[in-house]
Amino acid sequence: MPGRITEIINKEGNMFSYSFEVTPDILPDIKDFELENLDLEPEFFSVTWHAQVHECTSFEIAPLKLAKYLRYKGKIVLLHISCCNMRKNYLDDLLVLLKDIGICNLFIILGEKFDSFNSDFGSSQDMIIHIRRSTGNYFCICVAGFPEREGNILQLKEKVKCGVDFILIQAFFEFKAFQKFVMDCKEADINVPIIPGIFPFETENELQGFMKLCRVHDQENIVIKKLSNLSGTEIVTELVNEITQQLQIKHLHFFTLNKMQRTTNLIRNIGNKRNIN
Repeated sequence: MPGRITEIINKEGNMFSYSFEVTPDILPDIKDFELENLDLEPEFFSVTWHAQVHECTSFEIAPLKLAKYLRYKGKIVLLHISCCNMRKNYLDDLLVLLKDIGICNLFIILGEKFDSFNSDFGSSQDMIIHIRRSTGNYFCICVAGFPEREGNILQLKEKVKCGVDFILIQAFFEFKAFQKFVMDCKEADINVPIIPGIFPFETENELQGFMKLCRVHDQENIVIKKLSNLSGTEIVTELVNEITQQLQIKHLHFFTLNKMQRTTNLIRNIGNKRNIN
């Protein structure tokens, strides 16, 4: 199977590796994608899927156009698939298409927003079970983890039982919150790989905008207070160092908001002190 992410992130060695999330729905044209100018090579690109925009009625939509473009360029793709507005017939045809273009990594999202008028899937678990029944183990399936949400560990355990291969964490800004989340997962016997998500912000406005967009909280304004003495880049670098050194996690996922050159600059900075992949 082409480029299963679990195999990519479990490679032997101590190399620091990374991946990028990209958002096609805010690209005026696919030609504006910065892929050609990147001076570092992410292990894979995750492609967001905004079902409210395209309503899952056609395959001529921004996520699939970008996913096809990335595959044409020989890149590994993690395609987001929303349970929102998703019908079984559409999903079944989509899975066939993804096999045809060489995509085997899926990020199942928004399983909690069930609307029986618009979706055939009542939860992420329902969709995961359907995919496994339809395609066996062909697809490498990911779901989101949220360190700040109570009850998320129990939900994750149920999803893993249904066939989840790894967990991708929503961007966070406090190392201790993520550290506790990892320990809670171990105690709950969740043993699939956990990939931390990083948002490479520079200013307070960018941080506030991202937190509002993704419903992420800065408990007690800890990060905001840090910005009085440190730059956003310094805060993110410090967070990355804590994750990789204290938890021995080698792979990080960057929510780029399509600012990929900025993200590669940050990674290049981090890589000056260690090997980068």
